[in-house]
Amino acid sequence: MNKKIILEYDMRLLFSLRGILLFFVCVLAAGNAPAANTTARYLNDQFGFSFHYPASWIFTPGAQRAMRVQLVTPDGVPAAACAVMVKEYPNAVNARQEEIDEIFEQTPTKEELQEVLGQEEEHLHVIKASTGRLDGRPTHVGTYRLRQGLDEYLYGRVIMTATPGLTWSVSCRGLGESREQAKKNFVSWQQDIDALIDSFTLPTD
Repeated sequence: MNKKIILEYDMRLLFSLRGILLFFVCVLAAGNAPAANTTARYLNDQFGFSFHYPASWIFTPGAQRAMRVQLVTPDGVPAAACAVMVKEYPNAVNARQEEIDEIFEQTPTKEELQEVLGQEEEHLHVIKASTGRLDGRPTHVGTYRLRQGLDEYLYGRVIMTATPGLTWSVSCRGLGESREQAKKNFVSWQQDIDALIDSFTLPTD
């Protein structure tokens, strides 16, 4: 067998071995890949809103009267929670949605959000104020941090909007024994939190 034939044979063998190796690497990688998070759908019969959430999260009673639903992560994973608050204002049921939307189209200042959110949580501190969307409606968005007690910190985001006679807020936060840990836990769930907010539907007229 001459050198040219030997070289061609070696090259074919080399590429065949590379292909086999690549195949097994792909199979192993697929076997070790984490399973995609499964989601469940929540529908509120009273107010008609809905959203999708990680199926492993657990429902807990709301700490405030207007808190319609609250979800927390199970034990053994980074601690986080999401809650939906709906407040009723009977005197504003005849407000025009167009006028409400105009208010929420305007970017709020941190001080304005601080004043609103501080009514619910005295020690809450707004870090950033911006605008966003919730089921197509313009919203005010606040990134905040909060210390509760001696060793519990929260870091999260709240999205607020309104419809005639109702105000809506979706708040999601990470929890930890330090500011850094609370923020880290929030970031670790941010993709799921974003998906929850993107899936949120307000009631139709």
